[in-house]
Amino acid sequence: MSPFHGVQQFVHGARIARNPQLARYSWAPALSSAIIIGLGLALAASWVNEFSTWLVAQLPDWLGFLEQILTPLLYLFGLLFGAWTFGFLAVIIAGPFLGNLSRKVEALETREAPVDPRSFTQGLLNGIKREFRKLGYYLPRLLLVLLITLIPVINIIAPIIWFGFGAWIMAVQFCDYPTENRNLPFADTLERLRRHRGAALGFGGCVTLMLAIPLVNFLVIPIAVAGGTLLWHTLEESAAPVPKLEEENEPHKR
Repeated sequence: MSPFHGVQQFVHGARIARNPQLARYSWAPALSSAIIIGLGLALAASWVNEFSTWLVAQLPDWLGFLEQILTPLLYLFGLLFGAWTFGFLAVIIAGPFLGNLSRKVEALETREAPVDPRSFTQGLLNGIKREFRKLGYYLPRLLLVLLITLIPVINIIAPIIWFGFGAWIMAVQFCDYPTENRNLPFADTLERLRRHRGAALGFGGCVTLMLAIPLVNFLVIPIAVAGGTLLWHTLEESAAPVPKLEEENEPHKR
């Protein structure tokens, strides 16, 4: 599938997220995201202010005119980078609570929402465990991207690499909730997305861009959950059965 398919599912998710029936599942993640991102941006602004003051002080007098250029650029970069970084942190923190939102989206759109026999406490603990599993997947790749950023010549394309990394991570994050709700392994999500990498990157690219926009980023989480759930379903419909996964989950059927 092409990247455009992923973009379509993101747009579809934006329409679904406005459904009043989803409000009770959306307000808590949106509110927690707003608090985390707001505090994060305030912290980022403080860091940028200190760094800007230090950097300007290092400029010789004959380069003093650069202060009028560097300061706004630093604040703009700090705002965008801080918005995305703390937006991603908000996604991780809200992760254990977003499975119910994904399940409700499935009930509205596909009438095939999985039934969860677990108690709220069990679901929450499993959700937290799942987020740590994702972090174990994300962090080594994050370190690799950071290393590439430090390599001369190659780091010219660092912005492209960062965007691609962010797009893939966002696709993995938001397409995993339907998998988790079916008590399937995290590997199932990765395998599904790898078979349709173009659609995954198209969807994840939309989420990445929205997370970098202040005041919009804390609203994008419910949209991304809805869009990721829909994308998962469209990929499942086109995916060939994976015998290994069926065998792994045979006990669940019994």
